Amino acid sequence: MSKNSFLTQIIFNYVMAAVFIWFTIDFVKSAGWGFFSILCVVIATNDFVRGTKMLQLFLKITNHNKD
Repeated sequence: MSKNSFLTQIIFNYVMAAVFIWFTIDFVKSAGWGFFSILCVVIATNDFVRGTKMLQLFLKITNHNKD
């Protein structure tokens, strides 16, 4: 996997987390905490954690290559 595609995937995960957080806020404002609100929170958390782990791995790889 190239450096650019790895960074693109990290950014995509963070953007999708933001989108699902926005959906959650919208669902909670309109209907309260329901099934779809909780589902959106779970998906947003998954995307955020995946993006963070990938970012940590990317930084570890780039720092290792500098040494």
